[in-house]
Amino acid sequence: MRPFIFKAADRFKLGGRVSNQGSAVVIELEGSKKCIGQFLTELLHNPPPGGRICSIRVRPRCYIGYDKFSILDSSESSDLQGFIPPDAAICSECLKELQDRKNPRYSYAFTNCTCCGPRYSIIKALPYDRVNTTMSSFIMCDSCRSEYENPNSRRFHAQTNCCPECGPQLSLVDSRGIKLESANPIDTVRGLLCQGKLVAIKGIGGYHLVCNALDDKAVKLLRQRKRRPDRPLAVMAAGINAVKLICTTTLREEEVLEGRQHPIVLLEKRPCSPLPYSIAPGLSRLGVMLPYTPMHHLLFDDNLKYLVMTSGNISGMPICYKNEDALERLKDAADYFLIHNREILVPLDDSVVRVVDGKEMVSRCARGYAPAVLGMKADAPVIAMGAEQKASFCMLQKGYAHTSQYLGNLEDMDTCTEYLQTMERMKVLLQTNPKIIVHDMHPGYFSTQYASRQSCTRLAIQHHHAHMAACMAEHGLAGEIIGVIYDGTGAGTDGAVWGGEFFIGSRSRYIRAGHWKYVTLQGGDSVIKEPWKCAAAYLYAMGIDSRGILNSVDASKIKLVEDTIKHNINCFKSSSMGRFFDCVSAIVTKRTRATYDSQAAIELESVADTSVLEYYNYYIHEKEDKLEIGYEKILSGILKDLKTGKPASYISVKYHNTVCEATIDCVCRLRAQYGLNDIALSGGVFENTYLLTAILKGLKSKGFNVYWNMQAPINDGGISLGQAAAAAEMVKEVAYVPGCTGKDCFNT
Repeated sequence: MRPFIFKAADRFKLGGRVSNQGSAVVIELEGSKKCIGQFLTELLHNPPPGGRICSIRVRPRCYIGYDKFSILDSSESSDLQGFIPPDAAICSECLKELQDRKNPRYSYAFTNCTCCGPRYSIIKALPYDRVNTTMSSFIMCDSCRSEYENPNSRRFHAQTNCCPECGPQLSLVDSRGIKLESANPIDTVRGLLCQGKLVAIKGIGGYHLVCNALDDKAVKLLRQRKRRPDRPLAVMAAGINAVKLICTTTLREEEVLEGRQHPIVLLEKRPCSPLPYSIAPGLSRLGVMLPYTPMHHLLFDDNLKYLVMTSGNISGMPICYKNEDALERLKDAADYFLIHNREILVPLDDSVVRVVDGKEMVSRCARGYAPAVLGMKADAPVIAMGAEQKASFCMLQKGYAHTSQYLGNLEDMDTCTEYLQTMERMKVLLQTNPKIIVHDMHPGYFSTQYASRQSCTRLAIQHHHAHMAACMAEHGLAGEIIGVIYDGTGAGTDGAVWGGEFFIGSRSRYIRAGHWKYVTLQGGDSVIKEPWKCAAAYLYAMGIDSRGILNSVDASKIKLVEDTIKHNINCFKSSSMGRFFDCVSAIVTKRTRATYDSQAAIELESVADTSVLEYYNYYIHEKEDKLEIGYEKILSGILKDLKTGKPASYISVKYHNTVCEATIDCVCRLRAQYGLNDIALSGGVFENTYLLTAILKGLKSKGFNVYWNMQAPINDGGISLGQAAAAAEMVKEVAYVPGCTGKDCFNT
């Protein structure tokens, strides 16, 4: 902001000064009212790329008589709100320099300016000045210093400014850590990739494991070494035209691909794509991104148009971002390592987004989007711990919610360590010391157990209520709404596992107005990895012998599940929509074992013939004070279609259509009962694009106002924001007892 403000003040002939105070910008201006008005109009309507103005406070000051406008050194004031800038993809101007043979930065892999380059990943403290980043160890040469001090330069006050003479450098080593002599490491890597080699490449937020995406043998070798047999692999394409050869794109999807963040975008695959089947087996969508660093652009040439660019880790572990850790952990996965000497402080995966109903929808909030900031009218000193899967945390500070990047699954100890380190770093950056810690109700979650050991006031928020509150906070919804929450797992207040829920409520409270009918499942978390167990349980509840239906599963295993359900051994009741999808997928697509999260449901969506409009019969019981959607008629219809030889594509879409019809029917009944017209859709099952789009269309046709998570992930990555939003509202409505722990912390 400061160099932009300097140039604007100079253009409008204003005197004064500008400085960073914390992460806010303080400007003193002197000049005519007309010129000051023009300056403010420019600031509000044409901020610099990536600039985000949350509020402006204007105060009159005594006239001093500045003879010029200047940029002052930053201060570490904590009086004003702090914001942490996210990393930004290379801008068009820097890309021109990178490709210009006459430019001093030609082919320099760390070219950047005020508009682009690393930010959050290298920041030690705020304000964002070079001395507070890992670039502090690189002393600017005279040429870079001249650019930095020249108001007419694109790099005026560019904190990460550098060039080949004074900036970070690349080196190439083999899997034993032995340096290879190479005049141009990137040229060498490009040749290695064309030979089918696997290379670990250090980027902005950590390492990627990389191979030639057109080389099926290399892709399969990467899967074997990474221990990732089926999960789709992200592809980086050389440019937007290369993307169009492998996927269909809308104008909005292209805008997101080429935007400031350059995320992975989930796109529909072309049937004639040149990419091998092994990239995304059994799926109709592909995760694609464009080069977002100078180094990435340099990797491509006429012989190399597509690269697999997947997280630099072994399946289940956090991404590697330190050179020594990468060389140790990835030595059996990569043949070579392209490393550099700019330290990464904060690990960041690539963000994942999709476009739904013409709107950008973040599925994984990471590089370029994190930390995510949302204005929230709350002064509560809250830290929200998030969920166990797709972990993130959220801090409330001076009227804003700051949500961390995606941090993985907290079942892994290394991930837990990184989660806590990132949390402590965020506290330092925001200069906050939360007094209220908010967590999930599940007693077995790492985040819940961590919260129980803290001396702060503790508050547990029900999992699906947090999903609903996140959606409400993002869209500024107050008062009561109808919440439809579909996901896989969440501890309910009655001891069951919820996941097919209809709530009536606000950010601070809810009632459970409806749900999908309970089924008794057996085997704890094993049902997630073995969808056939879900199918066996649903069919057993209906009195149907599943042995002939699940014919790829050993009959003795099915018998064991049925016997343990009969005697209630290691069983639990579930209303989970995620488990219902698993059940149907096991029956229809024969997906009996999942090797990655939601594989069965994703594959079921992928085979759906979207031209089919039919749906199965279903029923909704008005049971006591709740509505209950049954599954028996739906499964009976599926089994009938299977028996008559209907294809999986037909049965899949017919099942999807039934879930949509039943959902809309249930919501209409709740509107009639409660008089509410605003709907929040949330939960990981709504990652299913067909389901979300069809329900949106159906509800809108009925006159509902429909909202869903867009900035915060609709999956468990958005739970921490919802926990923070719910807790902030509760603090407003009730008096909390400082220093108290447990369930009695709040007095109504």
